[in-house]
Amino acid sequence: MLSHYKILYNTSVFLLLFILVTGCADQIVSDCPEPTTTNNLIISQKTTFTDIQTQVFDVSCALSGCHGSNSPQANLNLTSGNSYNNLVNVQGFFYTAYKRVEPGNSSNSLIIKALKGDGLQMPPTGGINNDVIDSIAAWIDRGAINN
Repeated sequence: MLSHYKILYNTSVFLLLFILVTGCADQIVSDCPEPTTTNNLIISQKTTFTDIQTQVFDVSCALSGCHGSNSPQANLNLTSGNSYNNLVNVQGFFYTAYKRVEPGNSSNSLIIKALKGDGLQMPPTGGINNDVIDSIAAWIDRGAINN
């Protein structure tokens, strides 16, 4: 029964994230000419790491049993204050041929491959909106600055 509630919770989180982040065409970073406000979230051409942390990791990844602080999966802690140093220029735990985030190169960054389901799938149920993935990729391509 517990797994049923976990699935329901994860589905609810993903649906909420989808509702909160939609508001522009397929690539929110490159297609939105002006910052867009959707349900009080500002989606702009210059998505910051803080935006990614609060709007993606905190609600979809840094959860107990996933990438939270206690025994995180793949030794990847995505909680606030820990995630940047666990991502940028860090080799993948299982996929050591890739860095989790390679600044300036989103197409070779493990996080983008995982979010797109390219060889592995994160989150395991899928469901991260393409707009969100595009925003993370654009942040990486701009140098993955800790802002």
